[in-house]
Amino acid sequence: LPLLLLISLPGGGPGRTGCSAAPATAASVGGTPRRPHIVFILADDYGWANIGLHRRGGSRQSQAEVQTPNLDGLADEGILLDRHYGYKICSPSRSSLQSGRLAVHVNTANTRATVFNETDPVSGSAGIPRNMTGLAQKLRAAGYRTHMVGKWDAGMATPEQTPLGRGYET
Repeated sequence: LPLLLLISLPGGGPGRTGCSAAPATAASVGGTPRRPHIVFILADDYGWANIGLHRRGGSRQSQAEVQTPNLDGLADEGILLDRHYGYKICSPSRSSLQSGRLAVHVNTANTRATVFNETDPVSGSAGIPRNMTGLAQKLRAAGYRTHMVGKWDAGMATPEQTPLGRGYET
């Protein structure tokens, strides 16, 4: 199963490193409310017991087997999304995350990333159909800066399906 962590960091000034699950809307700069910084971590192929926080209160043996203090701390201070559907392959889960839709409506196959059916230019390729709005596009519309680091695997048969084509700045 994928491990999903959503960390909302207050939009405070330099040196503010605390995490908070509550939106940081009280502080403002020049009358403009500060939005929280959002860090989203997706880790593929994580078993339920492969993160220390799921072993709390267990036996000493189970607690000694897996120690993930940094991930545990992020989850404690942020939001751990643990009620979701995960696929046994990565592309459907990543496509679902980026589109906000169940993978069955987006991408259920793990084909080569550059597969493209010219007779169906909207959804005839691996990954998210080009007519679907993605997470980064919505965040940019709300005034956020967007950056994607790591494995994409949500389509790249055309430039519109790459992270840059989906609204990520870098």
